[in-house]
Amino acid sequence: MGIGSPLISLLDRLRFDGLVPRRGAVMEIGAQQLTNSFLQATDKLERLGYLFGVLTPPPLPAPRSTHMLASGLEHLAEDAPPARVFWTWLGFDYASIDIDGSPGSIPLDLNYDAAPAGHRARYDLVTNFGTTEHVANQLNAFAVIHDLTRHGGVIIHELPVHGSFNHGLINYNFKFFWLLARSNHYRFIDSVLSMDGDYYNLPTNIADFLSEFGSDPGTLRSADAGLRLVMRKEYDIPFIPPIDVETGVKTEHQMLKDRYWTVFDPERQPLP
Repeated sequence: MGIGSPLISLLDRLRFDGLVPRRGAVMEIGAQQLTNSFLQATDKLERLGYLFGVLTPPPLPAPRSTHMLASGLEHLAEDAPPARVFWTWLGFDYASIDIDGSPGSIPLDLNYDAAPAGHRARYDLVTNFGTTEHVANQLNAFAVIHDLTRHGGVIIHELPVHGSFNHGLINYNFKFFWLLARSNHYRFIDSVLSMDGDYYNLPTNIADFLSEFGSDPGTLRSADAGLRLVMRKEYDIPFIPPIDVETGVKTEHQMLKDRYWTVFDPERQPLP
């Protein structure tokens, strides 16, 4: 997934509000590239640089010929500029996790691997721009993100919630992140739901599969939607998975009280 111009405005706000520092450290979960909309936003980039104390223009190429996909996303050329050029220009210490061989990335398998010891609690900003939906082991993926983020650091998620049938393994919903935040004492900073107004027939492979079992998918139509959620890691506590119970529910099982203490034993205060 590529980074578009909305990130510039978001970083502007985060910096203005003092939520990300100058000369901080950023970790991308999945090494990203820059879209044309990002490269075209020269005035916004200039202001952003000023907020971060950078007076030189970003060393980015001019926008190139591209086209939009049916989903509304911009098709990225293989040689689209890597996001690390932007982050390092802005003064961030840059790192990424990827298994696709991106230059300088840490080859971490989010299904199994833990956050590397030298990177734990190091990053002021951790971004998940369309990566974790490709991971089967969601528990491990979000634990890695938590462990990479320093106390007081910011996490940005931009992920699919509807449609995108052949894109990844997972589509998310707001409840997942509400409960994730409850378990780990994250504070929400920003949330955006974006919906593509173009409805389309189900992909052929799905329509054919349903037809095998007597369904008539010809009348079914859908659209793509995605969400952006920005959260701050308020406390330095070990990662706790979300659990799908109502707030205030009690349990007599000591194992559950210990494992999900932020939910079942809320009087127990985390250290600041």
